[in-house]
Amino acid sequence: MITAIRAMFSSTIGKFLALAFVVLVGVAFALSDVTGNSTFGGIGGANVAKVGGEEIGVGELRDRVRQAYDQARRNQPGLTMAAFVENGGLDQVLGQLIDGLAFDQYATELGFGVSKRLIDGRIADLPAFAGVSGKFDQTVFENFLRQNGISEAQLRRDLRQQILLEQLAAPIAQMPRIAPALAEPYAALLLEQRRGQATFIPASAFAPKGDPGDAALRRFLTQNAAKFTVPERRVIQYAMFDRASVPVPAVTDAEIARVYKDNAAQYAATETRRFAQVILPDQAAANRLATKVRSGASLASAAAEAGLSASTTGDLGQSAYAATTSAAVAKAAFAAKRGEVVGPLQTGLGWTVVRVEDVTTRPARSLADASAEIRAELASNKANEAIVDYYNAIQDAVNSGASIEEIATDRKLQIVETPAILPNGRAPGQPGFTLAADLAPLVAQAFQVGGEGEGQIATIVENEKFAVFAVKSIIAAAPPPFAQIRGELLSEWRFAEGQKVARDKARAIARAVEGGKSLNEAVAAAGPNIGNVQAIGGRRAELGANGERVPPELALLFSMAEGSVKTLEIPGNRGWMVIALDEVRRPDPKAIEPERVAAIARPLAPAFGNELLEQLAAEARRRVGVTINKGLVDQLRRELTGTAPVAE
Repeated sequence: MITAIRAMFSSTIGKFLALAFVVLVGVAFALSDVTGNSTFGGIGGANVAKVGGEEIGVGELRDRVRQAYDQARRNQPGLTMAAFVENGGLDQVLGQLIDGLAFDQYATELGFGVSKRLIDGRIADLPAFAGVSGKFDQTVFENFLRQNGISEAQLRRDLRQQILLEQLAAPIAQMPRIAPALAEPYAALLLEQRRGQATFIPASAFAPKGDPGDAALRRFLTQNAAKFTVPERRVIQYAMFDRASVPVPAVTDAEIARVYKDNAAQYAATETRRFAQVILPDQAAANRLATKVRSGASLASAAAEAGLSASTTGDLGQSAYAATTSAAVAKAAFAAKRGEVVGPLQTGLGWTVVRVEDVTTRPARSLADASAEIRAELASNKANEAIVDYYNAIQDAVNSGASIEEIATDRKLQIVETPAILPNGRAPGQPGFTLAADLAPLVAQAFQVGGEGEGQIATIVENEKFAVFAVKSIIAAAPPPFAQIRGELLSEWRFAEGQKVARDKARAIARAVEGGKSLNEAVAAAGPNIGNVQAIGGRRAELGANGERVPPELALLFSMAEGSVKTLEIPGNRGWMVIALDEVRRPDPKAIEPERVAAIARPLAPAFGNELLEQLAAEARRRVGVTINKGLVDQLRRELTGTAPVAE
């Protein structure tokens, strides 16, 4: 559900390179317009962790989690804080804060340092602190920090940690290659084949048929609130306006006449010509070529006999042709008739012989002839100016605090009010509601607005169609009323109870196999409603081929010890599986072809870099010492998920 956060922490290097997420969080989130009043360093001495000589206060952790949530929510507008925390957001942020502080102290112990001047340079390079000149502006810097609740000391600490990380950790992560001998065991691992057996115990087969009553279902709802929570919804009021709704002044005859007069040259008679021409190095050669052409030879053939080639111009006016040759050549060429040869005439490049290939004349256009064209152009320009002025007037009204009702009344626009909708435009509880597809930009913008009643303008079609809107109300993420979802709760409760029975049977089957029975015998003894035993297995290199999802039972099979048996819960209260690994066949690493080993060695280098970074992080934590107040972390977890206030 929180793909943005999981992507952020998807690799070992991602986990340890905390500066991408936490070390610069004060800047990174502020640069994304995240505001708040952070209280770094804890509240009232309550600290969630001690890292060497540094402490992480509950206030700092709370603010950092909220900032991380805000950032993730930009990519997933429907994400709730409860879902963010329950999917590991709080733990990930705390881990990153700990790693950042531990690494800072460890790097300092190793003799690495960062000068104030270097940090000053980093601050000066941040675009957010640039003034109108494009260079660092102290006033902009101070205003930015104040508006976003970030202290300069915190910013400098974060930048210091980032620079230390670049100095020590980044080079380690970029291993260029590894030796073939080191890659051989991994090649053997990829060629490993496994065979095993699996059986599935469906939860539905053991789900109770009865009704436990409202009290039990309410407890079930409390324990599984996130599963039934409807994401935040918003009621949006909007009024559309486009070019058709904007009055455009009529074009007058006087305006047309003025344009005609101001652009008289555009409507005067014109003549354009196309020429074939050859440039020769001396007058004698030019005379010989001109004589041949006047005697009936083509200019191209005469030029070819002289070892040259003729070029042909496009349709040019006299001034345009003069710019490519000379005024004298252009004057003579435009005085000649179609088909006549002009020259030779001397230019800066040599002696030119020209033949007039075509003459195109356009007669002068009277005011009456040009009126329709001028009227259409003026009408288009006025329409563009009208929509711009109309848009700017509404923007000014929005900026001055006018309500959407006032704006719509003044301009006779129709206000439309949506039901409480999700970011995808759907309205829970109103399956018949459909929002026009072209309003997606409006909805996306409405879910970025900080509060209710604030006017905004959304562009629906660039330069054509717009909407002025406001969020009328925000309905916080919460489960629907109990009565409304009682039927769904009852169904889920039954599956959850059936899942418990399936779990117990899976564990009993696993114990029986560990006691010496075959999986088939253990399944038969466990009773009815259990699936047949199926053979599973394959080669490790084939897992996830072509980007396909690896079935969870195969993922578990390839992580088990030979001869062992494991149970696997299937998410969504679907049931449990029991998996037994019967055989593991792995080739001799020394017998694998060198080409295959080399192919595996190349992508292994980054993985080794990640391993080294993980070891470096672990060593930093071990050296400085880390103590976590788990009780206070759990209290903060309950506060953020809305189940209890945090004790500070």
